[in-house]
Amino acid sequence: MTENVIEESADVLSPPHRIANENNNPSDSCVYGVLVRNATKTFGSGSKKCAVLQGLNLSVKRGSIYGLLGPSGCGKTTLLSCLVTLRSLNSGTIQVLGHEPGSPKSGVPGPQVGYMPQELALYGDFTIKETLTYFGRLYKLKATFMKSQLKFLTSLLDLPTSNRYVKTLSGGQQRRVSFAVALFHDPDLLILDEPTVGVDPLLRHSIWNHLVRQSVDHGKTVIVTTHYIEEARQANTIGLMRCGRLLVEDSPENLLRNYGLSTLEDVFLQLSRKENSKNPDINGIAFPSTGCSSPTNRQTSPCAPILHTTSGSALLEEKWEIFKKVLPSPYRVGVLVRKNYLVSIRFTLLFLATFFVPAIQTYIFNICIGQDMTALKMAIVNEEIDVNQGHLCNNATDCSYFMLSCRYLRNIKNNIIQVPYDNLSDALEAGRNGQVWGVIHFGQNFTEEFEMREDSTSKENMIGRQINITMDSSNQQIDAFVKKWLGEAYGDFLREFMDVCGYNPEASSLPVEFVDPVYGQKDTKFTEFMAPGLILSTVFSSALILGSDSFVRERMLGLVERSLVAGVKMNEIFISYLVKESITMIIQSLLLYVVLLLLCDIPCRGSVSLAIFITFLEGFSGMCFGMMIASICDTTSGVLYVAQSYFLPKLFLSGQLWPIDAMPVFLQYVAYSLPTTYATVSLGNVLSRGWGLERPEVYFGILSTVAWIFGFLIVASVVLRLRKHSS
Repeated sequence: MTENVIEESADVLSPPHRIANENNNPSDSCVYGVLVRNATKTFGSGSKKCAVLQGLNLSVKRGSIYGLLGPSGCGKTTLLSCLVTLRSLNSGTIQVLGHEPGSPKSGVPGPQVGYMPQELALYGDFTIKETLTYFGRLYKLKATFMKSQLKFLTSLLDLPTSNRYVKTLSGGQQRRVSFAVALFHDPDLLILDEPTVGVDPLLRHSIWNHLVRQSVDHGKTVIVTTHYIEEARQANTIGLMRCGRLLVEDSPENLLRNYGLSTLEDVFLQLSRKENSKNPDINGIAFPSTGCSSPTNRQTSPCAPILHTTSGSALLEEKWEIFKKVLPSPYRVGVLVRKNYLVSIRFTLLFLATFFVPAIQTYIFNICIGQDMTALKMAIVNEEIDVNQGHLCNNATDCSYFMLSCRYLRNIKNNIIQVPYDNLSDALEAGRNGQVWGVIHFGQNFTEEFEMREDSTSKENMIGRQINITMDSSNQQIDAFVKKWLGEAYGDFLREFMDVCGYNPEASSLPVEFVDPVYGQKDTKFTEFMAPGLILSTVFSSALILGSDSFVRERMLGLVERSLVAGVKMNEIFISYLVKESITMIIQSLLLYVVLLLLCDIPCRGSVSLAIFITFLEGFSGMCFGMMIASICDTTSGVLYVAQSYFLPKLFLSGQLWPIDAMPVFLQYVAYSLPTTYATVSLGNVLSRGWGLERPEVYFGILSTVAWIFGFLIVASVVLRLRKHSS
């Protein structure tokens, strides 16, 4: 890297987003860019409570480089995260660029700060250009400025070509891209956590030269943490931290001169030994004069904000600014939605499958479940057949009492394959071996005893005309279907025979008639009963995973925190995911009903648009449930475990597999407390009964789902807020 490349600069570094405030003029504001007083931060509670920051005081002058040094675990990263509002102090005060971080006029988080965390916090499936462009859009940078910055930072940091994907870069190259993100919008304050880890010495030297030039020529304030203690000699001020306390802060030259040592590392070792010996009070260590010498003086110190009497109009204006800060920005939401879709599109097959999975699952279910079973083998033992006497099956259709067993067998559906056996013992043995599903046995006097006689109601004759059936009932569905078909075959046989013999065929029927049903059909398909639960279960589960997986992965990689420091609000992140997945859910629902109504021939007796709306609403509920899980879990495996733990109870108790009315009373209450139950009932009433919004059974399912949606979002927001304050 040549020196003239480093000297390039900086007239280009004038983004149009700079926030104007009264503290930009040193003459009427504090000369300090960052002030921390009595900062205390603890983690855990009770016996596990641990203090990470212990009454820490820190002063960083505007336009200077502050090197924050210390071993891992001393609290450096925690302090930096408090400066950018990712964490909050238990006690103490912070001022950044003359304002409390997070206040409406501070610009922190936002365009006034460039933050580089320890983790990479980059989208691996973005190119370098896409990565910088994403953050540039969050800061509302102009296209010309982004183009010039990309060129400048590529040269400064020796980055690969901008169309390289981040995941294809080496570790050192990825850290340089992360550094470029912090520099890209030319902020007034740079907070860099280990920016030179994994960077070769020559490039490290160039980076420090650039930071020095930015602080001297452009008045930028820089806070740098580093493990390379000696490289911090280029900083204006060094703060040495240990165990959550600042041992000393002063210029490198003063530290070396005051302690009479040749290296900063030796200074740090001597201070550490001094602290350890006899456990002296760390507050007894003298701090250099900074104009804010004592926390007790900070109200009158020139570093403290000057308090003014606020007029009524100014107070209203301040409240309005706070209210606007809470409101989500449509622009930033649009940038986040665009980013979310770009991440998804990188996985092309998965992206396309996302739209089609519910429809494909529904189609597979309908062609696999509820169809008539075929090729079910039944053993036939017919003792009426006697070859020696010429008693063989024939195709007689007249009113003759001869081989009626054969006539009955002809009425059995082709779904059953009839396998003849010579004797009952062999047939039963075949059943025990699983070769057949049952045995149909006719006695040798079946036809004779069936003949109409005056004493036909005697016990002996009734036993003689019985058809003995022995079933393998290990499979309930096959057992039920075979019994149904054999019963229907007997009814068809009897009506046919009585008709040809001159009797009224209906006389053979039971004196019970099932007329046309109020809803549905006499032979309603099993899949029609299962359809509402199947649709909502598939959509809910798909949305649950979609709504949680991406958010958790981004949080694990530090991407959510980096976006928050860029000024994005958590509600904007939530909204962006909900908008993106809502579009996906609409397409999913439409495709699902195309498959359901056209390919699977499942009828919708009510409004199709209402059914689609209920389905979309339930998917949206699943998405919000996923966001709630994501706010609680820290890993994708945790999300999947919680989702799987919920799936089976939902499947068993929602009425999808078995009617809720058949469950024990206490389980019925549990079933109706699940998010999908009332929606399943509502959708079932639309599809099968044709009901609309005029019925409480329909609109109550919609209201219940809406209530669950708000409940999930409220819980997710509360959990994230609590996590921020407790972390």
